[in-house]
Amino acid sequence: MLTALLATAVLAGNPSPINPYKNCTLEWHTRALDHFTYLPETNQATFKQRVFVCGEEEWNPGQPIFFYCGNEADVTLYVEHTGLMWENRKRFKALLVFAEHRYYGESLPFGNNSFTKENIGYLNHEQALADYADLLRKFKISHKTESSKVIAFGGSYGGMLAAWMRMKYPSVIDGSISASAPILAFPGCHKATYDAPDSKYGSSFWDVVTRDATPAGGSRKNCDVAVKTAFSTLFEMGKTAEGRQSLQNIFSICTTPQAEDVVKVAYLQMYGWDMMAMGDYPYPSNYITNNGPILPPFPVREACKSMVDEAGNYPSGEALLKALAQATNLFNNATKTIDCYKLAADIEEDGIWDFQWCTEMQPQETYFARGANSMFWEFDYNATWVADRCKNKHGIVPRPYQIATQYGTEEEIAKYSNIVFSNGALDPWISGGVFVNTSTITSITIPLGAHHLDLFFSNPQDPQCVLDARKLELDHIESWLQA
Repeated sequence: MLTALLATAVLAGNPSPINPYKNCTLEWHTRALDHFTYLPETNQATFKQRVFVCGEEEWNPGQPIFFYCGNEADVTLYVEHTGLMWENRKRFKALLVFAEHRYYGESLPFGNNSFTKENIGYLNHEQALADYADLLRKFKISHKTESSKVIAFGGSYGGMLAAWMRMKYPSVIDGSISASAPILAFPGCHKATYDAPDSKYGSSFWDVVTRDATPAGGSRKNCDVAVKTAFSTLFEMGKTAEGRQSLQNIFSICTTPQAEDVVKVAYLQMYGWDMMAMGDYPYPSNYITNNGPILPPFPVREACKSMVDEAGNYPSGEALLKALAQATNLFNNATKTIDCYKLAADIEEDGIWDFQWCTEMQPQETYFARGANSMFWEFDYNATWVADRCKNKHGIVPRPYQIATQYGTEEEIAKYSNIVFSNGALDPWISGGVFVNTSTITSITIPLGAHHLDLFFSNPQDPQCVLDARKLELDHIESWLQA
């Protein structure tokens, strides 16, 4: 889910909306390396997991614990942005615990050698869930607070973990707020284009990105048409050496692209739209830049202003490509300090998340198909190519139906309890979201919501739909704690 830009970029820091660390204690907890096997060489192996415990001076044993299920990033990102927990801890007299996911941030089981083929095999969602369950069990014992109820929070992959925690460890988690969690974006989960790894696998993700660039998403008309035309122009220009020289100049590529590099130039632009769609928040935000530079409100709408005029007219040829470069630089060069882009060697590069794709097929949009309805060039998913690539890179092949086997379809999810699923209509990951409502499972659609906007700190520019979503989430938390 964390998308690489296929280019070198450095993002500058930005102050957090609060200073949470004055209320937090950094702790290092010992975790088992392997929770599930009993091999002599790993049976007693451990690593240190980074945990932030916040608000303990105002909390008493027996009172609730709000637990953030760390995502595929440094845990401080979630400490600094999960306002729903911070703003409501006093109301519920809750202690806040933010746990870092193994292999991310500073929770590295093998230090700098954690990502070798020999050592990375302990990275999967099941081990992470077991880490969290073990952490909470031991924490409650050490703090003499076995009666405390625990509410799990998470957004994106963290939202998936929060939901799965409630499903798999109901004795540990009393309820979960699962925001922008595409837990149906797996083969066998019967969700839109994700149901089977065929040629159109995942294409609905890119359809949502495209929708954001239309009047339905609040953007100027014909923006999506202009973007689609621009990509066609880009590939046509890339067929000649002279054209590729022009692409280098237009898109500020450090070296002249070769014929095989043209698609990398296109991907760099596409991922800019991808990230702006996920970060299509109603106010300035630096969450989607990983605490880097601040993007403007509704960045997709802003980018579309570079593509088309108010009447929906757009240029052609090189002028259109310059408009595309200006639009995507809103994210790609948000620092305004990048002189040129060095194209990455691997167009599918996404750090160690790529390993989680190649094992459990944890959703990664770089592999998804793109259909005729998207504003990008068409691309078919190829399961054979994916298996070969994963085997060559990581020495493994994906197990496509593992998640569906463990957690089931939307019909099976409806049988669980005490989970609120929220989905932002502007967020491409809504394509894999849950929309079932029962007496024990609630789903919320936030029309003007981007990637887990409801978990953020309150903002005067929050639309009413996100205020309503947060109220409903808090009402459910209250009912779970009172049960």
